[in-house]
Amino acid sequence: MSWLHTWAGLAVGWLLFAIFLTGTACYFRPDISTWMHRLRPVDLPDQAAQARMAASWLTDEASDAVRWLIDLPDGREPVLKVAAGRPHGFVASRLDPETGAPETGPDTVGGDFLFYFHFTLIMSDWGRTLGRYLTGICAMIMGVAIVTGVIVHKRIFKDAFTFRPRAAAQRAWLDGHNLLGVMSLPFHLMITWSGLVTLMLLYMPWAVDAAYPAGRAGYAADLDGIGPAVVTASIIQPAPLTDLGPVIGQAAAMWSAPDRPDGIGGIRGGRIAVDRPGTTAARLTLTPQDADQLARRPETLVFDGVTGRLIADGRGQGGAAAATYHTLYGLHLARFAGLPLRWLFFLSGLAGTAIIATGLVLWSVKRRPKSGAPGRAREWGRAREWGRAREWGRSRGHRLVDALNIGCLVGLPAAIAGQFLANRLLPAALDERAALEAAAFYLVWLAMLGLGALRSDGTGWVRALAVAALLWAAVPLLDVLVTGRDPWRAVLAGDRVFWGMQLAALCMALGLGRLAMIVQARRGRP
Repeated sequence: MSWLHTWAGLAVGWLLFAIFLTGTACYFRPDISTWMHRLRPVDLPDQAAQARMAASWLTDEASDAVRWLIDLPDGREPVLKVAAGRPHGFVASRLDPETGAPETGPDTVGGDFLFYFHFTLIMSDWGRTLGRYLTGICAMIMGVAIVTGVIVHKRIFKDAFTFRPRAAAQRAWLDGHNLLGVMSLPFHLMITWSGLVTLMLLYMPWAVDAAYPAGRAGYAADLDGIGPAVVTASIIQPAPLTDLGPVIGQAAAMWSAPDRPDGIGGIRGGRIAVDRPGTTAARLTLTPQDADQLARRPETLVFDGVTGRLIADGRGQGGAAAATYHTLYGLHLARFAGLPLRWLFFLSGLAGTAIIATGLVLWSVKRRPKSGAPGRAREWGRAREWGRAREWGRSRGHRLVDALNIGCLVGLPAAIAGQFLANRLLPAALDERAALEAAAFYLVWLAMLGLGALRSDGTGWVRALAVAALLWAAVPLLDVLVTGRDPWRAVLAGDRVFWGMQLAALCMALGLGRLAMIVQARRGRP
C-alpha cells in the first residue's frame, strides 16, 4: 500500500499542487477581483434599484439579444455583472452598482483567472475540456492517496502531535507531511469528493444520457424542478419588460418565507435570467444568492416577463439526491461562508497544498544519493565513468523531480505574484491588457521552471525562494505607488480588501523568505 501512496502522489503531484493552490486562492476570488479592478467599498443600493439599472442598460445596449443575464452583487465584489446572449455567444459587461454606467476600472482577468485555472488548467477554449478531465483524474488519484495514506500511517493520532523540525531532513519532512495530513483530513476528504461531484456528468455521463435520450434539459428539470422554457404564443409581439423591482422583492420574500424547512431567512436574489426580452414571450427566471445558503440549490422562480406574474415555483423540488448534490457543490465553493469560516477554509486549503508539496519533497529527500560529492556535473561524470547506467538513470530521474519541485512548488506562487505585479504595472488603457496579465503568469512560471532546470540542488532552492519572496514583497509596494492610495486612509475607510491583499502579500514574502533562510541553513546537513 505504501508504494501506491508514494507513486500515486508523485505521478500527478505537481498538477495537484497547482489545482489545490489556485483553488485555495479562489476562496477569495471576489476580493482578488475587487483588488485587481481597483474597486473601493461602496454602499450598495437595494436590489430592486440594481435590477432596474441593469435592465435599463441592457435595453439600451442589447435590445437584439435573445437572453440577458443579470448577476446581483453579494457585497464582496461591488459590481453589477450583466451579459447579453446572441447566437454567437454571450458578451459580458460590468456596471457600477451605484450609477448603472459601465465600470471604468482597467481591463483585467481578476480572480476569474485562478478560478478557471483551478479546474481547466489552461485558459484556452480548446483545452478546457481536456483540463477538466485531467483535473478529475488528479482528484481521483488524490482520493486514492488520502485513503492509502490513512492505511499506511498506522499511528495516525500520534502523528497529529509529532513534529521534529530539527531532526534529519527526511524525518522533518515526513513529520510535517503526516502532521498536515492528520490535522486537516476531514477537509481533504470533503474537498476531493465534492470536487469530483461538481463535474461528475463530464466523467460519467452515460446513466443520464441513457435516462434522458432527448437531452440534458429533462435531467435539469427533474433536478431543479423547473422545465425548459416553452413558447406558447403563436405570434410574438414586441412588449416592454415588466419592472424588475417588484419581481425581485417578491422572489426574496418567497425564498425567506418563515415556513421554510431549514428556517433560513434573509435570502437575496442572485441571478435574473431574461429570455426573449422585449417581447410578449419574455420570461424571468430568478435564483437566490449563493452567499445566503449552504446548499447551492436553484430554488428557481419563474415569472412572466411582461406582467410579472409568477408562473412556476421550483422551491423544495428535487429529492435527496438533488439535495446531496447541491450541498456538496455549496461546500466545495464555500460561497456561503462568512469571513472567519472562509479563512478556515483557506487555511485548510493551504494545508492540503503543503501536504502535496511536502510529499513531493519527501520523495526526493528519501532517495537522495547518500554517498559521493554533491553537484550535478560531478554526479553525472561519476555515473558515466563507472558505467552504471541504472544509477545514472536514477540520478536523472531524481534531478528531474528536484527541478519540477522548484519550478512548481516555488514557481506557481511566484507566478501568481507575477500576475498581480502585471496588473499594477501594465498601463490601464493598454489593448489586450487582461491577456497580458495571464501571459505574465505563464512567463514567470516558465522562468521558474528554467531556474529549477539550471540548478536543482540546495542553491537552486534558495535562489528560487528568494526570487519568489522578492516578487511577493513588491506587490504591496507597487500597489501603493501605482494607485497612490494612502494606507492610513484605507484603514479609516474600512477597505478590508486593500489591507487583506497587503497583509497576504507580506505574509507570502516573509514565509518564502524564511523558507529560503531555513534551506540555506540546512545545506550540507543530512
